[in-house]
Amino acid sequence: MEIVRENFQRELPYIKEAIDECEFIAIDAEFSGLHTEPNRRTQNTTLEEGYEDLRKSASKFLTIQIGISTFKFDPSNGSYLAKPFNVFVFPTTLTGYSPQGRCFLTEASSLDFLAKNRFDFNKWVYQGVHYMKKDEEETYTRERTKAVNNEMDNIAVDAANTFWIQEVIQRIREWKDSKKALNFINIQTNNAYQRRLVYQEVRRHWPTELNARGQAGHINITKITEKELEIQQQQRQADLQRDIESSRGFREVIDILSACNKPIVGHNIVVDLAYILAQFVGPLPPTVEGYKKMIHKTFPTVMDTKYVSYTANALKGLAYDSSLGGLENMVGTINFMGCPRIIPHYRHQRYLSRDLSHEAGYDSYITGSIMIRMLALIAKNEVVIPAPLTKLEIEIKNGKKEKRPNSSKDSKTSRAPKKNAKLKKVAASPPPPAPVAAPIPAPVPAAPKKFSYADMVHRQRAPAAPTAAAVVTAPVPPAPVVAVEEDEEEEEMEESESSESDYDYIQESDFPVHEKPFSWESPFVTTLQNVLHWGRSSHGCINLVSS
Repeated sequence: MEIVRENFQRELPYIKEAIDECEFIAIDAEFSGLHTEPNRRTQNTTLEEGYEDLRKSASKFLTIQIGISTFKFDPSNGSYLAKPFNVFVFPTTLTGYSPQGRCFLTEASSLDFLAKNRFDFNKWVYQGVHYMKKDEEETYTRERTKAVNNEMDNIAVDAANTFWIQEVIQRIREWKDSKKALNFINIQTNNAYQRRLVYQEVRRHWPTELNARGQAGHINITKITEKELEIQQQQRQADLQRDIESSRGFREVIDILSACNKPIVGHNIVVDLAYILAQFVGPLPPTVEGYKKMIHKTFPTVMDTKYVSYTANALKGLAYDSSLGGLENMVGTINFMGCPRIIPHYRHQRYLSRDLSHEAGYDSYITGSIMIRMLALIAKNEVVIPAPLTKLEIEIKNGKKEKRPNSSKDSKTSRAPKKNAKLKKVAASPPPPAPVAAPIPAPVPAAPKKFSYADMVHRQRAPAAPTAAAVVTAPVPPAPVVAVEEDEEEEEMEESESSESDYDYIQESDFPVHEKPFSWESPFVTTLQNVLHWGRSSHGCINLVSS
């Protein structure tokens, strides 16, 4: 789903709902540039040097597109339901009384790369969702509150406008005292300075009697009662609160992600987080330790697909290419058969059949899909899952059902033939031969069996192996054929009982057929959390929860 300025406020509740109900969120971002010093070598830099380069880049370049994809497991079909969002973001240029003058860098190679991947720069500028950082919102709120409550600081009257403002005050006083005058008066102004002077003098001389409102080229002043003034103040406060909420823009989504306390997944996410934090939260701290604390405070649980692909034993020998495209190809191989499917929600079909690589929404969708399939494969190889009991086995275990032989056939031989009986040729059962027991081998303890996700779904009942000693019988001569009377009604009943005894209780298991392939609380998953791949230094990775 594409999110732009036009539909952002309308879709914001839906975005919040998707985040609230999901299990984890995958993110990705596109930037206006990456390197303030393109020719600088980063392979052998220290951790602090690499972070300083990243901090400079994140502070000067912009995040221009953000992808957010939510994922939720659906037990009805054993798949994950995905909701990917692709959001264009552009800085706020003017919000109410607070003009936000913003300057940022662009890198020619980055813009060229985006253009080759069909990035819409016109949509970014004209339709990008605005945003304000927390400190900007605080300044804006303070100024707007003063304006609403008529608490603006007074300004000095310069010599050029002294005579003009005195005439304005006199005109307002005569109009107010006249009984034949209209209920309003318009004061012509030539610039913002004169408008500010008119507001100031009306507020100073008639704070509870007159109301001044700016119009095109003039100030409209009306008489007002105390009751009307109270209603007007309430309306202004409501408008102020709505304006403040609207001015947050996309930062509202960042706040929701921070408060949801759910895993945030990304590919080489240490770079994306630096840009996002610098642009929507606040300035990045000067040290790596401060940066780690800032990440962990904003997003308590973070996972990196690049780090997982390097670390997990189950993926050794599979992840030859750790780029996003390389990992996407890896999880599509035969090694990942049996891992769950990822299905886009019906409102999010944009990426169902098209490859839109390097669009932030698509890349976040692919990142989340890769993480699901990698963790599912790790769980299949490293976690021993006991086979679920069938419904019949559970009933027997709980004492609700007894094992009893089917004695209906034995009782038929003692019944008298009925009127509808007919002759049927059957082979008389010969006397059982004496069994010859073979030596019983010593029992060997069976190792615990590992069941993959596919085994859980497609498991079929295997034929039972004999547990007693092998029986060797002597040849049996052919039995004579005798005539036996059998009731047609009892024959039908016997067939019905036989079909019931062959019922497969596996289909009625108390365990869901579609099991979740892994849990986010599993030990093997938690060990992969909050450790991020670090490609800008020789240190390999950083741990967010250890110094």
